[in-house]
Amino acid sequence: MFIGINCSPLPVRYYEVDNIGTRGSTGGTMNSLYLQDHWRIHPRVSLTLGLRTENEHVPSFIRSIRNDAFAFGFQDKISPRVGISWDVLGNGKLKAFGSYNRLYNWIPYELSRGSFGGDFWTVRYRGLETLDVRSLSGTNLPGANLWPYGAFRDRRVPNFDSVDPNLKPFATDLTNAGVEFQVSSSTVVRASYVRNDLVRAIEDMGTLVNGDEVYQYVNPGYGIAKTFISSGATPTGFATPKAQRTYNALELSVTKRFSRGFSGGASYVRSRLYGNYAGIGSSDEITPPTSGVSAATSQQSGGSIARPGSSATRSWDLDEVLFDSKGNFVTGNLATDRPNVFKLYGSYTKPWGRWGSSDIGGFFYGASGTPVSTVVTTSNGIEVFVNGRGDLGRTPHLTQTDLMVAHEFKLGETKRIRFEANATNVFNQKTPRHIFSWLNRGVGTTNAPNSAINLSSVNLFNGYDYRALINGTSAGSSNAYDPRFGSTDLWNPGFQGRLLVKFIF
Repeated sequence: MFIGINCSPLPVRYYEVDNIGTRGSTGGTMNSLYLQDHWRIHPRVSLTLGLRTENEHVPSFIRSIRNDAFAFGFQDKISPRVGISWDVLGNGKLKAFGSYNRLYNWIPYELSRGSFGGDFWTVRYRGLETLDVRSLSGTNLPGANLWPYGAFRDRRVPNFDSVDPNLKPFATDLTNAGVEFQVSSSTVVRASYVRNDLVRAIEDMGTLVNGDEVYQYVNPGYGIAKTFISSGATPTGFATPKAQRTYNALELSVTKRFSRGFSGGASYVRSRLYGNYAGIGSSDEITPPTSGVSAATSQQSGGSIARPGSSATRSWDLDEVLFDSKGNFVTGNLATDRPNVFKLYGSYTKPWGRWGSSDIGGFFYGASGTPVSTVVTTSNGIEVFVNGRGDLGRTPHLTQTDLMVAHEFKLGETKRIRFEANATNVFNQKTPRHIFSWLNRGVGTTNAPNSAINLSSVNLFNGYDYRALINGTSAGSSNAYDPRFGSTDLWNPGFQGRLLVKFIF
């Protein structure tokens, strides 16, 4: 619990008492069933068919009101799997393969805890009518109640009727195909294609009621979430954008298996991660230390720069987050998209007879930078991609080299002692990993309301001039813009070294 005091003369001096915490405990049981069979339908063709299903029960934290926050039966999560492998030449040197899987994701307990009775947050607003501010407490609340909708503002209202009765599970389709050729007894080259396509997401979809965001848990674009309820001047009832997250990748690799003490390999991946949904672990909601904002993390005293994985991201919270400033739905390359990735690794083992053996290994990683997008904070604490995704280009290319050196001494017939040194990022390359991209002050909160833009009177389909709106805030053009905009605020960790001594017996 904490107490904040506002001594501004306009419109009234007041104080607020925030009571925040987590209560209760819960648990659940999930059962799964998996059937698979393998056939050789031709001397050179193998077919694998499988079927998996499970039931899922995510309990609430107040079971006296509702036992399950979310529940799916075996019939809801039927997952077919099929795979085929073809020995093209009949000598085992050239193999073609392909597979398809329907995969289901579990709903994180983080969502149940935050929305179904585990977390609570109440705020009481009272007129400041005493100079003895030290006397104010959770039990001593003098002054008139200033909240017009009851005794207190409930920022964590458990709404046990908020789940779409026809909610479908979170699902993705995974497809693989490729060829593999054995060049020699120790060398294999491979080309493979991967597509991971989101079928449905489970997310919270919100609107404003009495100044607070009220949510329903839905499949965006389906069921009761087929249309969106506007929170401002945008015509209500427009078609809700469905969740889109599609990953396509082509990988080329060569692998040299262990031969005469050496093994190694190299791979190149050309890929694209595209859509409007960053996923459960939302890469759109990174708050670096420079922002002064962090995400609460379970069993951790301090906050985290990344929000814990949950089906309650900002992606469909209010209509203003769906649009850019040109009146288009926001879609594009997602924040973790790295279109080019190259990896090189190798190791060498040298035996020394009775003196044991030495190992040396190295790993190199090189990849494209990630997209950077201009973000403007609204008066609702929403971060809006005003120019769509990736308008600021990408972070620099990321490269890193790791090294391992070890020696193992023999101590008799069965005992050995191993000394090992591991070096991560040997060349201490502190490459920028994240760019501060908030144009106005606020960083996704309402801590700087004098520089946040207000979109309540904007028809989002018609677009808006976000710079004019920023200039029109009470902070004005001289103070509303964040001077950190465009600066690096997260770097790849520098050199790290570890020493290991292991006794093997």
